[in-house]
Amino acid sequence: MNLWGSNSLRIRLTWRIVVMQALVLIAFTAIAAVPIYRFLSEELRYETDIIDDIASAIVVGEDGRWQLVMGDDLAEDATDYPDLWFYALDANGHSLQWGEIPDRLLTMVDALKTVRSANISGLGPNEDLVALLRRHEGAMGRIWIVVGNGPEIGIRSAFGNPVFVGLLCLLTLASFLIIPKIVRGELRGIDQVALDANKIDFQRRGTRLSLERVPDELHSLVRAVNAGLQRLDDGIERRHRFIAGAAHELRTPIAILQARLELMHGGEQQGKLMLDVARLANLANQLLDLERLEAEVPQFQRTNLVELATEVASDMAPVIIAAGCTIVFDAETENVPVLCDPPSLSRALLNLIQNAVVHGGESSMISVTVSSDATLRVADTGPGIPEEYRDVIFEPFGRVTPLDQGAGLGLALVRDIVERHNGRVTVGDASGGGALFEVSLPLLAK
Repeated sequence: MNLWGSNSLRIRLTWRIVVMQALVLIAFTAIAAVPIYRFLSEELRYETDIIDDIASAIVVGEDGRWQLVMGDDLAEDATDYPDLWFYALDANGHSLQWGEIPDRLLTMVDALKTVRSANISGLGPNEDLVALLRRHEGAMGRIWIVVGNGPEIGIRSAFGNPVFVGLLCLLTLASFLIIPKIVRGELRGIDQVALDANKIDFQRRGTRLSLERVPDELHSLVRAVNAGLQRLDDGIERRHRFIAGAAHELRTPIAILQARLELMHGGEQQGKLMLDVARLANLANQLLDLERLEAEVPQFQRTNLVELATEVASDMAPVIIAAGCTIVFDAETENVPVLCDPPSLSRALLNLIQNAVVHGGESSMISVTVSSDATLRVADTGPGIPEEYRDVIFEPFGRVTPLDQGAGLGLALVRDIVERHNGRVTVGDASGGGALFEVSLPLLAK
């Protein structure tokens, strides 16, 4: 993954801050090295590690005197620094020396035993020699060691301290662990905005993006999106009011036209005109139903699907019989509990039955059944629906039959209602021929 070229704000911020932190640490180390080196070189001059090397090289011989057994580190220092000298002594009179010891140092041997740590200068003829004095506690007991002309402190040795290196590594590791968490926490508000945006839906208008915990730099963007959503809601509301008003206004002239046609005695032409007017009235009613469905807030409640279907089938029975058809109702059980909005679900079932009456033809038998798995079935004995049209009929104004039969909105209304109930509506072939509509709803526990 290309971290630098990533489009993720979180990744880019994290890595750039981490790298910047590392560069700051490196720059600080480089800048601080100069004064630290100057301080150490002026005050200490020599590396203190050689004191431990000298103490480790001192052993007691068979005659009780101190002897020098050089280790690798001390031997390397002696080779690299030919003028190296050191002097070691204890409180019991034991001593050991290496190299050319300054005469002035030998005159102050007794005074050395009273010192724990010191930097001695002015030992040479021109007071140009310096030495490092340390008291050492080890296998040989308490001894004092003075060393001169040894390895001097440098930049590398100044920062070779394990504590300093460990602290530098700890700060770097902390940068890699803490900075991503900080960035992730600061951008958590953006994740909440994404969750809010995911809830925006045509059916649930009024949802707005939250400004809580959103960085100030994104407030203008969130406000612009919310303003755009408000404009969309206002536009949708105006459209709803227009369609509902138009449909409502259409009902009045349609009713007047229908009444006047009923007073006419025009024979066959009057019948055709009455069918056209009835189709206009049905279209206006379905437009109103669609607008009511979108405007009303569904009131879901526990309902017995058998009782709801029985009531709708009973109300539609006179209309079905008047159209020359018959209706049969059947239920596998007396109680099929579902969570639904009874008015809208009743409207969906009513549209399915009306669709069966219109397209089933004369003398068709309409069958309404309720299964124990919360499935509603409406079947007719008409010509059925060809398979290639079974998706089209659920779209607004989608038709298979000629325009003088149906408005093309009933099944679209059914689909919308069923989807609001988290259900599914399908169409297939009935066992005795004709169309079979199935509405599957989530079943509640009894």
